[in-house]
Parts: sequence; C-alpha cells; structure tokens
Amino acid sequence: MNQITQDKRMNDHKTDFDPLRDVQAGGGPGMRSFIYGHLAPEAFPIADLLAACEQSLREDGSLALQYGPQQGYGPLIDYLRTKIEHDEGLSLGREYLTITAGCAGALDAIARLFTQPGDAILVEAPTYADTLHLFRDHRLRLFQVPIDEKGLIVEATAQRLEELHRAGERPKFIYTIANFQNPTGVTLSVERRKQLIDLVRAHDVRIIEDDVYRDLRYEGEVPPSLFALDESHEAVIRVGSFSKILSPGLRLGWVTAAPQIIERMTNCGLRSMGGGDNPFAAHVVTAFCTRGLLEPHIARLREIYRARRDAALNALARSMPPGVTWTQPRGGFFVWLTLPASLLARQVIAAAEQRGVTCLPGDLFFAEGGGERNLRLAFSYLSPADITQGITALGDAIHSLNG
Repeated sequence: MNQITQDKRMNDHKTDFDPLRDVQAGGGPGMRSFIYGHLAPEAFPIADLLAACEQSLREDGSLALQYGPQQGYGPLIDYLRTKIEHDEGLSLGREYLTITAGCAGALDAIARLFTQPGDAILVEAPTYADTLHLFRDHRLRLFQVPIDEKGLIVEATAQRLEELHRAGERPKFIYTIANFQNPTGVTLSVERRKQLIDLVRAHDVRIIEDDVYRDLRYEGEVPPSLFALDESHEAVIRVGSFSKILSPGLRLGWVTAAPQIIERMTNCGLRSMGGGDNPFAAHVVTAFCTRGLLEPHIARLREIYRARRDAALNALARSMPPGVTWTQPRGGFFVWLTLPASLLARQVIAAAEQRGVTCLPGDLFFAEGGGERNLRLAFSYLSPADITQGITALGDAIHSLNG
C-alpha cells in the first residue's frame, strides 16, 4: 500500500471524528474505537483550568494577551526546571529549555531548523505514524531500525549507521520514543540507553528523544532520560508536552537541549516575527502548576489510565486465541498486537468493524514496510467496560478468521 493510501486512511478517520456526535473517539455512532490515543473525557481539570484562566487575566491580563518572549514565558520555564530537578535530579539553567507549540511544534521546528530536504533520519520500526508524516513533509529520507520488548535494538542501529556511512550517508538524527513507546508501549532499557549514547557519540549523530509519556507510568520506575545520561547534553534533543498530562488543546510543550540548540530555536525567523509559542496558554498553565495542581492531577491520571490498561490486558488474556501475542506496557496509552502468520491486520479490522470495534493496522507505523500482522490498540479514551467489550469483539473476529 502506498503512502497516499495510508495517509488517506488516517485522514478519513480524523475527518470522521466528531466528539459532539460520536460516542467513541475515531468511529461512527456506536463503534468502539481503539484508534486514537485521546485523553479520557473525565480527565480534564476544567474547573481548575477555568480558575487558572481567570487568575491569568485578572492578575496579568495585559501581559498574557501580548506577544510572548521568544524563548517562552519565563515562569513556566522555571516551573519546568523545578519539576525536572524534583522528578529526575537534573539541575538545568533557563538556557537549556524553550517552550513550544506542543510536541508536534517542537518536532516540526527541529526538522525545519536542523535538517535539509534529502537528509537521512533513523526511526524506530514501528514508530508514531504522524511523526513519519511530519518528517516526510520536510522531505527527509527515513530509514528504520527494529525494536523489541526492550526498545530500540542498538546493535541493529549500529549496523544501519555503518551501512549508511559506507553509502556516503550521514544521518542527522535518530528519533526514538524511549518511554511507553507509541505504538508498542515498550520502554527502552537502561543498558540500551547507555549503549545508544555511546553509539551516537561515536558516529556524531544526535538523538531526538520524544518523551511525552514519561509521567504516565503505572508500575515501576521510569529509567533516566537519554538527555540525562548524556552528561555533556550535546547529543540529545528532548521533547516534552502538556498534551498528555493536561490538555492537547493547549498546544503547549517544551524542548530540553544544549544552549546552542535552544538559542537557534529561540532566534529563528518564525519566533522573531510572532514571539514565543502560545503565550496565553503558557500563562494559564503556569497559574495551574504553581498552585500545586499538576502533581495531584498526574496522580489521578495514573489511576484512570492504569485501570484502562489493566482492563485491556485482562480482556486480551481472556479473549485472544492461541498464536496472538501482545505487549505489556508499564505506562502510556498503547498495546501492540501481533497476529498469527495466517492472518493480516486489515482482514481482522474488516471483520472487527462488522462487530462494532475498530483499531489501526500496524503497517501505518513503519517507514520502510512491515506491520502487516500487527494492530495498535489505544486504551486511553474508552471506559474499562467498553475496552472489555471491544476487545471481546475483536477476539471474536480473530476466532472467526482463524476458524
């Protein structure tokens, strides 16, 4: 299937989504959809955000509604510095951070400022489909490297780098979602993180660390970030976001990187013309966070999504026939299914949709092919009861095709 057809399937689903019309995200009326990693409807702290909005306008409205500083709202940067030091023991000056228009805005800015059309980028296989789309918009050439239950396979990454170097290619970046990866839910092991840092130093290539799910852990501890493990802070550009822990509608994220990277992002033409990204949203989020509301909110999110994750894993254990396997995510929004050799993902989806359930086929998440026997299930939006019923119906579809 060509990229235009793949993108059309994704865009068709997005066009169809209307939260005011459809009961479940990403499907028609009555369809239980595991397509989107949308936030649970009850997860939004609407009353607290309303109070933060009123506070921002009442106390500092003329500043909140004005063009913002190019690096981003200083008090929000300072809050993030405090959060990073508290959570990770990493002390950073302001010069290491900048505010962005969500993770998507950060990735787009990195591609725009630090690559040229035709540059090579290494991506995980599989990886987030919309990031592949974004990189292709910048006419970057994408080369995939495999992952397993411990994340990116460093030996395969080293082999791909050597192959590209022999062909005269010097990749600009390795893009990785190290924690609770989208679409698989796997987490890169500490050992491999250290090996990956050594590898990129040896090959003079940087890492883009997409770390938007870090706070959404449901068991265990989150390993040190790649940015933290790189003590020089020269090899990694790390991206965070409020989209998964507060609201995607705020369009607010951040980048942590070496000061020269932050300076390039801050002093680009776009920000010189328009100022910092989303200054009003930054004021509102700062008011919310500095009132001590983010930490208990994240704790509540973990409870909500842990219950959904557990419902998904329990339903899979009850409903899937022999030969179907799936990941065991310790955080994030996604479970990745692998079907028996006799079944294709699109066959299964067609049969499942006849039973009122849908999800995405795995081939959308590969840059150079693969995933024909994989399904991604996003469990964040549906209630535990709908997750259980939806996976039961998916199991029935697989049984019918296996039979």
